[in-house]
This record gives sequence, structure tokens and C-alpha cells, in this order.
Amino acid sequence: MRGVMAGVLFAASSMVATVAVIPVATGPSAAAAAGTTSAYVAVGPLRLADTRQPECGCTRVDGSTIRVVIAGRAGVPDAIDAATVTVTAVGGPLAGFVTAYPSGSVRPTTSVTNVGPATVAANSTIVRVGTDGSIDFFMSTEMQIVVDVTGVFVAATSSTAGRFVAVAPRRLLDTREQMADGLVANAIIDVPLPDGVSADATAVAVNVTALGGRVAGFVTGGSAGLALPSTSFVNPDGSGRPRAATVILPVSAQGISLRTSVGGHLVVDIVGWFTGPSAPMSTDGLFIAMDPTRLVDTRPDASRLWPTGEREVATAIDGAAALVTNVTLDRTDGAGFVTAYAAGTPRPATSSLNAPGRDATVANLAITAVSDRGLGYYSMAGTDLVVDVTGAFTGTPVVATQAPGPNVVPSHRVLMIGDSTLGALSIVNRTREALTGFSWELDAANCRRIVDQGCVSDYTKIAPTTVIEAIASARGSFDIVVIKAGYNDPLNPFVPSVDAVVRAARATGIRLVVWFTFSDSTSTLIRLLEQHNATLKGLVGSGAYPELVVADWHDYSINNPSWFVADRHHLTVAGAWATADYIGRYIANLDRRPCPRPWTPGEALEPVCPNPDAVAAPTGSPPNLRALYGF
Repeated sequence: MRGVMAGVLFAASSMVATVAVIPVATGPSAAAAAGTTSAYVAVGPLRLADTRQPECGCTRVDGSTIRVVIAGRAGVPDAIDAATVTVTAVGGPLAGFVTAYPSGSVRPTTSVTNVGPATVAANSTIVRVGTDGSIDFFMSTEMQIVVDVTGVFVAATSSTAGRFVAVAPRRLLDTREQMADGLVANAIIDVPLPDGVSADATAVAVNVTALGGRVAGFVTGGSAGLALPSTSFVNPDGSGRPRAATVILPVSAQGISLRTSVGGHLVVDIVGWFTGPSAPMSTDGLFIAMDPTRLVDTRPDASRLWPTGEREVATAIDGAAALVTNVTLDRTDGAGFVTAYAAGTPRPATSSLNAPGRDATVANLAITAVSDRGLGYYSMAGTDLVVDVTGAFTGTPVVATQAPGPNVVPSHRVLMIGDSTLGALSIVNRTREALTGFSWELDAANCRRIVDQGCVSDYTKIAPTTVIEAIASARGSFDIVVIKAGYNDPLNPFVPSVDAVVRAARATGIRLVVWFTFSDSTSTLIRLLEQHNATLKGLVGSGAYPELVVADWHDYSINNPSWFVADRHHLTVAGAWATADYIGRYIANLDRRPCPRPWTPGEALEPVCPNPDAVAAPTGSPPNLRALYGF
């Protein structure tokens, strides 16, 4: 494959998916663990390991793996089957992931936490402990990790307390509905036990989403009325974008308390709770620990979740009412969310994971009720889906009553807006041969500016619409807008112009804004254009504009002077073909489908078109356009 694939999990291609159910065979781990059940005991939350400290609370197994003893530490029972842990990864120079697994066993090809360079990410999971009561943690790259424990599972063939009761996910708290300005930093908010949860419940399983915070920080939680621990389970990154984490928290009769160090908003959804001593003796809701096992990975098997699509995973685990999984979104199509639920049942109005933008990798614990058809997943914006199972709760699956939902490959409409630097595509009509696989409309006008009224063109004798007006007045609906404009107004404030374009796109339902960086120029304002290019890339990294995608036309074209006339930004015939081919490849990459043409004649098309920037950079050659199109 040409280029380098982004993402921190195992690289694999995604192809067009048309089926609605993903079958999975019963794994050996499930069969081996089926005879061992256990009940939940709340502890802590307690910090057991921190590799940033001289005394890490761990043992170094090798250069990439640490072992953390869980059993018998800080009030934890000596005999345990599994532990609920939160793993916080503090990223080093490269993106990476953490795998948690029973000590001394073979490391599985699964992951718990995914972290980007120099960032912080947390995720919780339930992991079977090894025979010595320990868990091993493997780090794929240089990073630091923190391990907190919130509960353990002790062997039981039946029990009153510590049995899991799955509920249809429902919202307990959304501060956006209560306070417009959100919580202040370090605010504590109580969440009462909802109806149906016993007053002596030992813990609740909740999905907590933090959003709106403008500095990096953390969220911690525990029993209402008691001092909150110094541990945390989710780390907002300061962008204000949603960060979600499913966590099992101990409760009191008053419920749970949450504290956010960064302020903003909190959204809390309940997915289940653990019984207290007043519950009847039963075998339902006991935990079966399993070695981490991958249930599904849509990247290699052509079954990704498309925007507004639904998928089902047919789980073949007998006697399971709910599954404990780690769900990872990879190569996301844009900002959005994924909801996990029992297949064939009404989809809840809650979310399980939140993607911050395009090409993100996000993981979260999901404790999900299962139906007699298994698990269901819905994606708002489109994503690849990886599901790893670490255990199950005993009981009877719910009965599926609804047919599988659709998962349709989208047919995108693309609006291409430009000034005279895009006008050659209107003149060289054959370039439409490169614009295949999607429907499109081209609107290129001389003298066009982004926000302010442009000049009167010497050719048309009229002043064109602005980019903002062109978006608002475009006929029909569009999914993607391509912007190749701004050469006529480099002196105007650029960030407000970008902001205005993104807002105009949002107002019309456009989900992606693909902005060409500015090509080289002989103008005395070239330094301003270079600054605009840096600004565009900085805005993408800021997280404020998840719809914004920067197509680096400057670097792609800089070594190809034959594509331009003397001013270095207006196009020749060859440049018109290069631009159309570049757009065609870029949209194909965004759509996760093959390129319109191979890179060279006779070369096989890859299932997903590589990003042309990655193929050509830093010193790669452009495609052989004359041989491909015969112009």
C-alpha cells in the first residue's frame, strides 16, 4: 500500500459493506471460562500504579510491559477473579496503545487505551487476573501509564450483592439543559440514584461525557456524600470536544458525585447497576471473566459502519445477558458518536463513544445488554469498528423485536467553489473524467473573494458571489465542499474568513470542508499566503473545526511548475488535469473507496484510495496524468 495509514491500532483496509450482521464464532476463552462465576465488590477507587513515579507500584516485565499486583493490596481481597481498572496513558513522542491481560498469559491482539503523541487518554476495562492476582500492561510505544482500581470480582456460584442488572441506557444528567454556562472548574455535582435502582446498590455502570472545557484536565467520581478520590477516569483535552468514558463507580443511597477539574458540561447515562445485600439470592448477573478476545474488526472484512448506519454482531456466548467489551472507533469519518445496544431492540437516545473529528481513534468500555441476536451498533458519522470482549454477565438475553437497520454506502454530493485558480476545470471539460464516484457541482468565478464582494471581472463584466454566498445559494444539498479560493483577499483577516465558511457549511448540512492550501506565487504577498497555509493546519489541530480538512495542494504541486502559468497559481491544461485528478483522489480517500485511476497505468487499484498528499510527499512523483487520461 502506498503512503502511511493513520491510526494507532492494527492497520488494515476497509472496503464497501452491504450486509447487516457480523457473525462471530464462539471463542475458546468463552468456553474455558464458562464454569467460573464471580460477584462484584466495590473498592476504592484506588491508585495502584503510576510509572511516572520512582516507585511505580509495579514490576517491570520487559521494556514495554509492567505487572501490577491487584489482589491483597490496599484492602483488596486476596482471592479475586478479575478487576475493574482505569488505565490512563500519558503519550510520548508517538501515538500508541495499551493492552491489559492476565499476568503470565500470552498477550492478545487487543487494546484498552489509545493515545496520541503528547496527549492523555483514559479508558476503563474489566480484566481477568493471573494466578498471582496480577494484570500485565503492554505499551506499544514510549509512554507513561497510571492504573486505578474501582472494584474486583470474587468467586461466587450465587449471590445477593454484587450481581449486575442491565438497564436500557438512559440519561441521568445533562448539565447543558440546566446551566447555559456549564460548571465551573472543580465543581462537584451529585447524581441521585434513578428509579429502579435499589438504595443499597453497591455500584453503578455509567457513561460519562465531558465537553466544553477549554483547558486540559480530568473528571473523578465516587459515592455521593463521601470524599472523592484522587483518581480519575476521563481526561478532557482542552478543545471542548466530547470525551466519554464508561466507568463502574461505587454508590451510596444518595447516588454518585462527579468533579470536573476543567468545568464545562457533563452528561451521564446509566447502563446498569450492581445489587446490594437486600437483593434475593440468584445466579443472574454474575460475572464470567474471559481472556481478551477480538469479536469483530471491520477494517479488513469490508463491513464498516457508514454514516447513520447500523451493524449487528452475532455473539455466540450461551447464558449471557450482557457483555463487557472494549469498543474502538478507528478511521472515523468525522465528528459524531456511536451507540451500543442490544441488537433488534429500540436504539436508546444515548451515546457510547464520541469521535472528535476525522481519522480519529477512540476507545471506551461498553457494558451492553445482549439480545438473542447479539449486539447492535449505530454510527452517526461513519467509522471502522473494533470490539474486544473481556467478560460476560450471566442471565437471559432480551428478545429482539426489530429487523436489522440499514447500513448503506453513502453517495456523496460535492460542491467545488473557487476563484480563477480553479477556473481551468470549467474550460478543460474532459477533466470530469477524473471526477468520478460522486456527483458534483463546480462554481469557479474570476475575482471571487471569501467574505467580501470581489472585483468586476474583465471577462464576465460582473462581480461574482462570495464563497459564503456560493455555499448558501448552491442548488440542492451537498455533503462536502471543496474550497480553492482566497488568492484575491490575502490582506483580509483569514481566521474569521475560515470561521465564516465553516459556519455557512454547517448551516446547509455540509459535513466536511476540504480547503486547498495556497500554491506558490510570484506575488509580493506570498508570505501572507504561506501564513494562511500554516493557519489552516493549525485550525485543524485546534479541534475547533472538526469539519475542516486541509488538502495540502501547496506541497503536492510545488515540484510541478508545468501545472501553472507564470504567476504560479493559475493553471495550465496539465494543471487542470492535475487538479481534477487530485480532487478525485482526495474525495475517494474521504469516502473510503478506490481511486478513480491507479497512480500509474496498469497498477491495481487499492480497496481504499490513499490520501494523495501521503503518496506524493515528501519527494514522491505525481501520477502519470498523460498516460492515465490521454490528454
